[in-house]
Amino acid sequence: VLMHGTTLHGAQARNPAFACMPTLYYAPSTPIGQATQAVQRRGWGVNIGVVGQGSGAMAGYKRPDDTMTFFEIDPAVDRLSRDPKWFTFINGCAAGPIRTVLGDARLTMEREPAGSYDLLLIDAFSSDAVPTHLLTEEAIAGYLKLLKPDGVVILHLSNRNLDITGPAAAAARALDVPFLHQIYGESSEAPDMAEASTEAIILSPTAAGLAEFEGDPRWSVAEETDIRPWTDDYVNLFGAVWRHMTR
Repeated sequence: VLMHGTTLHGAQARNPAFACMPTLYYAPSTPIGQATQAVQRRGWGVNIGVVGQGSGAMAGYKRPDDTMTFFEIDPAVDRLSRDPKWFTFINGCAAGPIRTVLGDARLTMEREPAGSYDLLLIDAFSSDAVPTHLLTEEAIAGYLKLLKPDGVVILHLSNRNLDITGPAAAAARALDVPFLHQIYGESSEAPDMAEASTEAIILSPTAAGLAEFEGDPRWSVAEETDIRPWTDDYVNLFGAVWRHMTR
């Protein structure tokens, strides 16, 4: 198990029979797992980017022809997740090499070629410290720019202290792009840490990117609110705390 403060960032089964199965928020049953598998079903050789490396669980999805890049700010996390003493998702489960780009993702992703990703997972939001600059309207516009026309961005928004879904949905509306929302509740019958309750939004530059999700009852259009989108000049953390407390 990988924890940072009070936030659980990943877990891997010790039993070799289950060691390569992504767990917790990344399990196949969660919104993140659903979206990843849906994009992979479109064909071979998909290009996946993940902001926030954690235990490297997303590497469990990498197929031989896929490419995967983690954008990680903490070199210690990269070392831990690549050390088979602790986790083997990257060095053991992934079919082929995994690239890690160290640094602040808003800066390092600017050097990535536009229109090159099939799937981007933005997963750097913890309960202890929320990097709000990764959730602003400008940041989300940057993610969309990196996608192919039918590519998908997943915003992982699970949080114990803040409502960060409202500002994310508001940003999607301000950018006038299609998006869907899901809250997944973990199964009481699932093994311990096999999956976790997860909240996420998926976005795409075009309606074609969300075509296979539109008919899935697990995904729905988020309720419209008067919440303002966060921008690089405006973030309302007090409002996010208050909404979470009163929800």
